[in-house]
Amino acid sequence: MKKITAILIGLALIFTFTACGTGGGQTSGIGEGDLFTFSTETFQGEAFTSDNVKDAKLVMINLWEPWCGPCVEEMPDLEKIYEEYKDQGLVILGAFFETGQDEDVASILEEAGITYPILRASSEFAGFNTGYVPTTVFLTGEGKLVSSEPYIGSRSYEEWEQIVKELMEGL
Repeated sequence: MKKITAILIGLALIFTFTACGTGGGQTSGIGEGDLFTFSTETFQGEAFTSDNVKDAKLVMINLWEPWCGPCVEEMPDLEKIYEEYKDQGLVILGAFFETGQDEDVASILEEAGITYPILRASSEFAGFNTGYVPTTVFLTGEGKLVSSEPYIGSRSYEEWEQIVKELMEGL
C-alpha cells in the first residue's frame, strides 16, 4: 500500500511540475513560411496587434492560464529575461484564453511584477494550441516562426535564457 501511495504521489508531482493540460492536444496550421498576425487587446483593455511587435528581433509568445501553477511560477523568470534582453530586440508576450478570472490575473501580474504585455488571446492564438500550458513559441517581429516546434511546459530562468540566446544568435 505504501508503495502504491508513493508511486501516485510521484506521478502527481511529475504532472504538476511539467505542464497543465488544457485538452485538445493539437497544433494548428501555422507552419514554415506562414506569418502569424493577430489583433487582440491587452489585459488592461488596450488594442494590441502584431504591428506592435513588428520591429522586434525575437518575439516570445508564452501561452498560460491563471489556474496553471507552473505557468504562474515561471512568470518572474520570464520577466527577468524580458528586462535583460528587451534592449537587444526581445519582446515577450504573455497570452491567456481564460475568461472570468480577471481578479486572479491582476493579482498574479502584480505579485510577479510583470511589465511585459499580457494579452487576452484571440482566436488567432488558437493556432498554437498543443493541449498544454504553458506553451511557448518564438517568432520574428514580422511573424515568421523561428522554432519548428513549440516549447511545452515551464522552464527555469537558465533554460529560457539559453534558448533565447541561441535563437537570437541564429537570427
